[in-house]
Amino acid sequence: MGYIWRKINVWFAKETTRWTAVAPSIWTPKASLDFEDKSEKVIDESSIGVIEDSFDWHVVKEYAEGNFECNVYANSIGYLLLNLFGAVSTTSSSGKYTHAFTVAETNAHQSLTIGLADDTQDRQFALAMLDSLDVNASVWDFVKATASFRSKKSTTATLNPSYSTDIALLGKHVKVYIADDLAWLSTATAISAISSTLTISKNLEDVDVLWSTVPEDFCNTQFWVEWTLELKWDNETYKTIYQNWVKKAMRIEIADSVNWVSLTFDLASVIMTEFAKTQDNDALVKQSLTFKALYSMSDSSMISAKLINTHSSY
Repeated sequence: MGYIWRKINVWFAKETTRWTAVAPSIWTPKASLDFEDKSEKVIDESSIGVIEDSFDWHVVKEYAEGNFECNVYANSIGYLLLNLFGAVSTTSSSGKYTHAFTVAETNAHQSLTIGLADDTQDRQFALAMLDSLDVNASVWDFVKATASFRSKKSTTATLNPSYSTDIALLGKHVKVYIADDLAWLSTATAISAISSTLTISKNLEDVDVLWSTVPEDFCNTQFWVEWTLELKWDNETYKTIYQNWVKKAMRIEIADSVNWVSLTFDLASVIMTEFAKTQDNDALVKQSLTFKALYSMSDSSMISAKLINTHSSY
């Protein structure tokens, strides 16, 4: 009997001991998923007196890899942010929790266990590490996240999917701010962005060792951030910033004021690396801006995130 992909359930959990799978912490809705076990093989093409090209093969590496796409939900997104940034501190007030995520200056950020449950098997993937995360916002749609992971190969598990109420964030909740520095973002005026894509990459490196086909670890290396915005063309303000290489600070605030949940990213220092305008004769002219984040020595930060929700800890 077959089944449709919609039947697959996904969960995350913070690992207590690196490499060691743990029980589910939160089940999260998915939009798409292609996370699977992988293996690499070598073919023995040594000659043995015949014209056939090979006679044996061996497995030399086993791991799991893939992408996970979801709408951004106020509670479940915290597990991705923990894995992405590596450090979090949490405070509470009036039944809400504020989680401040900062970049841990290590090459072994907090690992997760990812689990998959479907009609044929239940699997768990220990030592799951983000290679990159995209957060996309556009009009008339959900805010979406696309996560690229690598992990140890899967092991079997016994899972019982159980979803809790979570709050989805939408394009209508998004505001984007640009200011001269981080301190001025709180008093800046929101700009009229049409779409926003924030990309954070951790450039994972597999730690392969001679004695095992399974990587010993997946370490984050160079941490970089890029942000692309689309706006209606009104004047040459942003073109001037691009031409003069003026440093700015930026914020994307995704806030549902009805449910009192929010997700905010602050970029302490950015430069605009690309600028372009559309040239459609029959449509409004739009401008596309691409920014690269820089580490600010005065703020001791490149990027940070603040998540306010009903989840007590990560």
